[in-house]
Amino acid sequence: MIKPLDIKELFRTLLGDDFYEYELPPPCFTIMRCEIVSFNKEKATLTTKIPVLKEWLNPYSTMQGGMIIAAMDNALGPLSLLVAPKNMTRSIESKLIKAITMNVKYIYVTASLYEVKKRRLIFDVVVKDKEDNLYSTARVTNFIL
Repeated sequence: MIKPLDIKELFRTLLGDDFYEYELPPPCFTIMRCEIVSFNKEKATLTTKIPVLKEWLNPYSTMQGGMIIAAMDNALGPLSLLVAPKNMTRSIESKLIKAITMNVKYIYVTASLYEVKKRRLIFDVVVKDKEDNLYSTARVTNFIL
């Protein structure tokens, strides 16, 4: 079993006094019951573990696409805060590959900083299960404020 990282301690350590400028963990992170299970500052990657709950399902009993995007944003957001100056999402181009059912139980969302171009941050995000089955990918562009 992977022990989650303490999000407040992680951010307090890396952000120093800037920690107090933010509401951490953000409400959306808490509502989706996210846990940070790994963070690598040198590789600029962060992985969250998120339960697949009945509340996230569509009429087909699969995880609703918007909730999958929200899950992606709950890995991407913390990573962008930890590895870059203040920034905001500009675009998300996602590909939903395979339906996520409640049988999956948990998804693992890994966000990675792919490239920095002037004031743009380019991220890659993948959604997998514990067996490493791929469910979704995204390329995200953030704009440095």
